[in-house]
Amino acid sequence: MNALIKIVAAVMIVFTVSKASANEKVIPFSKLPAKAQTFVKTYFKQSDVAAVTLDTEYFIQKEYAVIFKDGSKVEFDGNGAWESIDMKTSAVPATLIPQAIQRHVQKSFPDTFVQEIKQTRATYEVEISNGLDLEFSRQGEFLKVDD
Repeated sequence: MNALIKIVAAVMIVFTVSKASANEKVIPFSKLPAKAQTFVKTYFKQSDVAAVTLDTEYFIQKEYAVIFKDGSKVEFDGNGAWESIDMKTSAVPATLIPQAIQRHVQKSFPDTFVQEIKQTRATYEVEISNGLDLEFSRQGEFLKVDD
């Protein structure tokens, strides 16, 4: 019983520290890294931006999010490189989707479009407009339908 209490206490401490170290606040568009500002101005209308947030985790790791009036959102890393694009009412801009992924979606799932794309170190995770989640390698090679 004593060991269980220690485990529960340790879990609560970790949870409390992780919550305390995450700090999200609304910032002006001008405080985004220049790379992220350029990205938004190139692929979206700056006038459609509803909010910009800065999330600082563990006091050093920064992540930014740009939320648009229609609920769409683009997330950026601390350097301003995009990590994910989640469109609510339209397709992810085609020029942001690797061509091999575009070809696969058009061929295998006609009459759909990429609604969300997330890039990780090893993969692209894509949600298409029919609700399917697809996974591709960084080279655009289809890996699987993800449940």
